[in-house]
Amino acid sequence: MSHRHWCDYSGHYWDCSGTAVRLFQNEATVCMCIKHGVSMDNGDHNACPIELLSCPEHRADQLRAMGYEPDHVFEQQDQDTRTKRDAQGNPIVGFCAWCERDFYSLEDHFEHWGDPIKCPVYNEYIEKHPSPRDSEESAGDADLLEHEEEG
Repeated sequence: MSHRHWCDYSGHYWDCSGTAVRLFQNEATVCMCIKHGVSMDNGDHNACPIELLSCPEHRADQLRAMGYEPDHVFEQQDQDTRTKRDAQGNPIVGFCAWCERDFYSLEDHFEHWGDPIKCPVYNEYIEKHPSPRDSEESAGDADLLEHEEEG
């Protein structure tokens, strides 16, 4: 099943057949759904976020712009060194920079950063430091209320 990527070098969509060569990689790898953590061939992912990835036509130009020749062979790390791990050595998919909670699945991440955001450290910060935009909106609402009372 084909899916789309966004060419972050020249700014256009491109169709992919299921594998692509990523930046700093020598060979094509299977495209994975960023939201669900499964192969893009596994189900319908048309409504899911798409991966920013230079298309085959522009990959060489992007590498040159970064100071590499298109035929440069990148030294590959073994898979185990790229896997993120918690303090006990268990694999994780990420962590919260605010509260340092480890995420063991994408579902953990989306639950933590969903609506409403459940990160206690982030929420405490937002309560203590409201954005100027929130203050402007509140001030605008108060102004509307004053005009309603006058009329």
